[in-house]
Amino acid sequence: MDVIIKAKVKPTEDKYKVKKAILNIFPKAKLNFVKGEDEFGKWEGVTKNVEKFKEILRRQAILDTARMVLEKGIMESSTKFYLNKQAAYVGAVNFDIDTHGGIFVKIVADKNEDIIKIIKDIAPRTKGGVIINEDELETVEETNNTKTELKKSE
Repeated sequence: MDVIIKAKVKPTEDKYKVKKAILNIFPKAKLNFVKGEDEFGKWEGVTKNVEKFKEILRRQAILDTARMVLEKGIMESSTKFYLNKQAAYVGAVNFDIDTHGGIFVKIVADKNEDIIKIIKDIAPRTKGGVIINEDELETVEETNNTKTELKKSE
């Protein structure tokens, strides 16, 4: 998996604070500053590591929201979303729409990976605030459905 990150630097922003915001969420990202036609530019980078992002989602207890956002952004073998720069600057995740020029994040699955499995790993489903094992849940549901079908046929 590759995580592609982009963030424009607005005239009112310090480019190093924008970089810090990105690195607070994706500390292993390799970032490059690309100067724009005006005197401002944008940070662009890539990482394969989403551990800090996962840790923050769990700490903030927003796994279900994250899962919804990640699933909504799916296009073929990737998903995309925006993060609020101000929240990221203080080490928090707040999903954003691009009205304020947030941090653009695109997670791209490798050829042998499934984007749904990546999303399940980043933001597993919860029940009552506790992470549930979806594979076990599906197996239990299949078993219950089979039992119900057997009772009906008897």
